[in-house]
Amino acid sequence: MVRFGIVGAKGIANKFARDIKYVDNAYISAVAARNEFDALKYQEIFQTEFAFSSYEALAKSDKIDAVYIATPHNFHHSIVLMFLENRKHVLVEKPIALNYKEYEEIERKAIKNNVLLMEAMWTLFLPATTFVKNLLTLKTLGRVKKAEITLGYQLPEHYPKDGRLLNKALAGGSLLDLGIYPLSFYNFIKQYPIKILKANAFMSDTGVDLKTEIEIVDADDAVYLIKSSFMENLDNSAKFYCENGVIEMIDFSRSKSVFVNGEEHNFPFIDEGFAGEIKSFVDNIVNKETENKIVTRKHMSETMKLIDKVKTLINLKYQGE
Repeated sequence: MVRFGIVGAKGIANKFARDIKYVDNAYISAVAARNEFDALKYQEIFQTEFAFSSYEALAKSDKIDAVYIATPHNFHHSIVLMFLENRKHVLVEKPIALNYKEYEEIERKAIKNNVLLMEAMWTLFLPATTFVKNLLTLKTLGRVKKAEITLGYQLPEHYPKDGRLLNKALAGGSLLDLGIYPLSFYNFIKQYPIKILKANAFMSDTGVDLKTEIEIVDADDAVYLIKSSFMENLDNSAKFYCENGVIEMIDFSRSKSVFVNGEEHNFPFIDEGFAGEIKSFVDNIVNKETENKIVTRKHMSETMKLIDKVKTLINLKYQGE
């Protein structure tokens, strides 16, 4: 059994905890917080055997084999390094780091210590994603001529300026919180290298992007339009206009329905949809593999490099960059 610890026991960690129950050879053994009060609170919520009042104590513990990190992404770099240094396998929420420099450092540490490092990009493990990737790879409808991939929702009118999503100190903005999904998805299904990259953004007065629009032209002259937004409710779909028809993923980041030339194909998934990525990660550990076959080091590296290029184009920098 692979014993997991949880760091960042709020929000998305609850979904992880619900879905790990569908993975036979894994369970949550421990939870960690920054103080004893919160540690005991989360221990009760997640019904774990052990609770730690610091992340470092969990990292040094022999009570876990792997850790799921779900803190705000500006903390990922330092926390991931700490667990890798203590030879724990790391599954970390997206984005895995703020930039390629941070990613490169944690990748080196994972390789040096012979442990598994993976970004928790659960979308890539869904049956609908596999189906669409196969259609595009096999060119079932011919070459892609144009694609549109969007993810966005309107923030509440009175969302606080110091809230995580708008807080520059917490690496807020639509690009890293939402845009990571379509960019990672694009990187997963792409067939050709990028020839032209353009991007523009509408910035908030807190210094983060409220909306980012990206245009990619690949070496086969296919045009990919990618948009993330906190300013509007987008349709959150992925549409591929091919030579011989159209592929549309409904709600692409959590898709259960794909239309191919108007014909619907259904791809249900269990509960929150996280079981696929958890099982794949756990199988790697059981098989003593230090790289995932879906979220490869190359995939994580290329996605982070692409994000860096977009940030440069929209003049977005976070603290310390």
